[in-house]
Amino acid sequence: MRTHAMGEMTVKEVREYLKSNQTIIFPYGVVEQHGYHLPLSMDIHNAEILAYKMAEKLDCIVAPCLNYCFSGGQLPGTINVKPNNFSNMVCDIMEALVNQGFLNIMVVPGHGGSESLLHLKESLRILKWMNPAMHKAMIIFIRRGDYSKRSMESLHAKDYHAGETETSLMLAYRPELVRMDEMEMDEPAIAEMMREDPDAYQLRTSFTGLKQEIANTAQRPEIKVGAMGHPERAKAETGIANTEDAIAGMIPVLKKALATAEEARKTGKMLDVPDNEKLKMLKL
Repeated sequence: MRTHAMGEMTVKEVREYLKSNQTIIFPYGVVEQHGYHLPLSMDIHNAEILAYKMAEKLDCIVAPCLNYCFSGGQLPGTINVKPNNFSNMVCDIMEALVNQGFLNIMVVPGHGGSESLLHLKESLRILKWMNPAMHKAMIIFIRRGDYSKRSMESLHAKDYHAGETETSLMLAYRPELVRMDEMEMDEPAIAEMMREDPDAYQLRTSFTGLKQEIANTAQRPEIKVGAMGHPERAKAETGIANTEDAIAGMIPVLKKALATAEEARKTGKMLDVPDNEKLKMLKL
């Protein structure tokens, strides 16, 4: 292929590609604050860097990244798209890809927000439920933490948003966008609070305290920077090692999934999802 980027291809090139390969990677990110040292586009790079590394190994193409979803943060520069609107957009994109002939779609989230992920997974399940034409398509979520021991270790070390892992990734692959000399953290107590619980940036209040009431949610006003973790520990070498670890873990699994899906289409034999697994599939 001349390029792995679908957006750089012509109609003719896509048509030729589909004759022999029906796999495409769909990355999405969000525009949101990432402290004073990382750009608002951090989660877009999260998705794109991994997606193109995957494409090189799988010899497939990458759809243009969808740059907007729901963050929940409210510091300047953050652009929030409600989860239902985001999910509707992605469902339309999935239908368009399948209608063209793409049968294997790998969704790569660059943003870890549970609101968008949960809403999107259920929306896609219902889309396939209501549109039998979508049954031929395998849509699978690819998150680096599911395949990378190093990623899980960083989470256990309470390194989250704009911390060591994300900063290292950018130092490795987008160093021109990193401003380590401008790195700051919130007040120590606030920074530690967010390391202990990355959702602690949310201030939730209610009239009754009853679980049945819909709470009011806002960002805690004392949060000014919003980094969650230890960005001061970041190194380019860590970013490269983390990415290589994720790729090494996921590619064998994905190649097997692609082969299994192809065989199922030929034989018409699909796997039943056991009842005790159905609820797990709705979770992250």
